[in-house]
Order: sequence, then structure tokens, then C-alpha cells
Amino acid sequence: MKKAATFILAVLVVAGITSCQKTKDDINKATEFDMSYSTDFTIPSSTLTAPAGTPSGTTQPIDFNTPDISTASASRFTSESTTKDLISEIKMTRFTISNSGGNLNYLKSLSIYLRTTDLGDVLVATKTNIPQNSTSVDADLSDVNIKDYIFKDKIQFRINITLITSSGASGDQKLSTSQTVHVKGKRI
Repeated sequence: MKKAATFILAVLVVAGITSCQKTKDDINKATEFDMSYSTDFTIPSSTLTAPAGTPSGTTQPIDFNTPDISTASASRFTSESTTKDLISEIKMTRFTISNSGGNLNYLKSLSIYLRTTDLGDVLVATKTNIPQNSTSVDADLSDVNIKDYIFKDKIQFRINITLITSSGASGDQKLSTSQTVHVKGKRI
């Protein structure tokens, strides 16, 4: 009877170890990593001044496009031992807009769209009620899978900004944006 119990215990231990190894192998096949991007764009001073006869503080929406940004996704996927066919999801986890030369008091709100060749614009972030005297603000993110955009060689952001004219800002305003996207997939 002792031999039978010892044998059953040994079989259970071996089965448990094998099961743990399989789970570990499955976990090791999964991969998650972040990719970061950044770019600058300029708001010309002429857009910050209200036309003659317009009341001070009037708001006006206007679109700005960032320059093309290289995604470098193919090389990054290779370095992470994956391919685009194995990626299940890419979502934006951070979008920051900042002005190192002053505050953002001339911004009332913004909507940020991701765009690339052959794909329509997709809303990825918004921000309303930008706090006064802020030099940097994190946008509120949309829960959207943007993998098809990041698979492209280049992306661009279209930023729809509602400006507060006659806000006291002078000169061209150079804004910086930085983004982080989180990638989920499997390893090769």
C-alpha cells in the first residue's frame, strides 16, 4: 500500500512540474512593451490674435498637423522577438503636450487624432478645461486599438485646438508632444 501511495504521489509531482513548465512557456511567449514618440509643432502668432472687432477671449477652433513621425515599428518588433502578425493590441497610454517657453493659457481645449496613409483619422485623446498657467498637460486618452496605424512606417497627429484669442500670448508658440503606446502580442 505504501508503494502505491508513493507511486501516486510521484506521478502527481511530475504532472504538477510539467503543468507549471507549460504555463511558464505560455507566459514566456507573450510579450508586452512600450514605444515612445515625440514631435514639435508651432502655433503661429497670427492665430492667437483675434481679428479686429472680435471681443477679447473669443474662442476659435483650428487644426494643426504635426510633422511625420517614423514609427520604427518593424525594427522594434524584431528587437522584441515578435512580428506585426503576432501583435494583438497597441493602445496609447500617454499623450503630453507642453510649452517650454511659457504657459498654455491660450488653449481652451484640444482633440488629438492619429492619422497615416490609407487610414482615416482616429480620435486618440482629448483635453478640456486646461488649467491656467500650466506649461504641460496630459490628455485624456481614448480606449482605441491603434495597431494598424503603428504598423505603418510613419504616423502624424492632427490636433484640433480651441484657442482663446487675445490671451496675452505673444509670438509663435512652439509646442512639444510626447506619446507612449503599449504593445501586447506574442513572441516568435
